[in-house]
Amino acid sequence: MKNWTKAAFLTGALALGPVMASAQEFNPLDWRSVPEMDDQITMKIGHSVNMEWSSHTATLKRFAELVSIYSNNEIRPEIFPGSQLGNEREMVQQARQGALHVTLPATNNIAALAPSLNVFILPYLATSTEQVNYLQDEITPFLVPRVIDEAGVRIVGWENSGWRAFFYKSDEPIETPADLADLKMRVPPNPIMIASYEAWGGNPTPIAWPELYNALQQGVVEGGDNPVTDVIGMKFDEVINRMTTFHYTILTHPIVVSEVWFQGLSEDHQAAVLRAGEEATDYIRWWQPIDEANWWEKAREAGVEITAIEDETEWLEKARAIWPDYYEAIGSDGEAVAQRALDILAAYPGD
Repeated sequence: MKNWTKAAFLTGALALGPVMASAQEFNPLDWRSVPEMDDQITMKIGHSVNMEWSSHTATLKRFAELVSIYSNNEIRPEIFPGSQLGNEREMVQQARQGALHVTLPATNNIAALAPSLNVFILPYLATSTEQVNYLQDEITPFLVPRVIDEAGVRIVGWENSGWRAFFYKSDEPIETPADLADLKMRVPPNPIMIASYEAWGGNPTPIAWPELYNALQQGVVEGGDNPVTDVIGMKFDEVINRMTTFHYTILTHPIVVSEVWFQGLSEDHQAAVLRAGEEATDYIRWWQPIDEANWWEKAREAGVEITAIEDETEWLEKARAIWPDYYEAIGSDGEAVAQRALDILAAYPGD
């Protein structure tokens, strides 16, 4: 059990006992077929992706089903995908107000409202998926009260979409930072991510995600970076011909719950939400790598040429050199927060 949910889970453990026992049996319901009951609590969930292939969708469906099960169907989820309720920052703001109950923003987007989460955006903070998972588990108890204070939302779990890889249209592969000089690359509007490209000598161009396909098609940009699932799922293979893998950052999404809404729940229901967040995290960490392998195969079948950067030393050194300039983007104690993350990673048992 992850230590950021353990205390709250134990608070409601006795009350949830009968529900947990029933959860061992086959549950014939999914989040869409939970029967309506008197005094049922609605849990409104919004996210930015409307594709069934997305790990966003897989995560939130799992979370919704588990909340239904562990609350004995006393909480009824409703999922609104495809930015129906606004963009990711807008949905976080709605969650702060309690108008939306759960959302799944990219860490680089919610960081505009919860600066503490910029610690995860520091390039080359971690260099393996296992390190990222470990860091999330260990540092989240420290971040939860900070993010509640900053953005009015509570982190109850995590979704990782995979390592961001370069995707682009070019005659030659990207292998060294110098190869970025002649390419206009799309980046999210996050100052640390923009600075990373600048440190590599690149030409970062902030463009909204929904506008990216047309921008690639029209030559406004030649590429960008995202997990392969997004690249192929969004059919970018129709307008790019190459991808390059490296490990400067994983695309992560915290499962965040409106703190106003959460505090209005009973202890039993709070425990159900926390347990569902923990177990949805475990589920997607198992599911996502299996799914991602299929998308890499689809990329190859589509004719995308894939290059792996074998020695990332130059990339790492140039990117990490920007860290001191962006500690303040994490907070007034940004350097200490970054050091806390490094200390956790130094204790990672896999190294």
